[in-house]
Amino acid sequence: MKEVIKLKESIAETERKIKKGSLEYLKKVLKKNGGRISCELEDEYISVPYDGGRHPEYASNEFSMVEEIYLKNNKIYLAIEETDEYEIDRINDDDLYDLAMFVYEKVKP
Repeated sequence: MKEVIKLKESIAETERKIKKGSLEYLKKVLKKNGGRISCELEDEYISVPYDGGRHPEYASNEFSMVEEIYLKNNKIYLAIEETDEYEIDRINDDDLYDLAMFVYEKVKP
């Protein structure tokens, strides 16, 4: 079991590095582009889960379209279908990585 625990700790450390790298990349690209990046492309889109805010029982959305990524007070926010101010910390690490890859591959700012 010690080997399994060691492996899990290694995976957790790698996931922390991926999250940190994704956030650093997005912040760098945002600063380079005046603090805003549009994610509305002609035939491509990215979605993230919306947690429903104060009404998760009926307002959540697993596939909320991301319209824009922007900086506000040096923090990263998303403009999504449901709200124009969705903190990036409200999405999980896998969705954060997918968002960073979308910017890297599709938006190419």
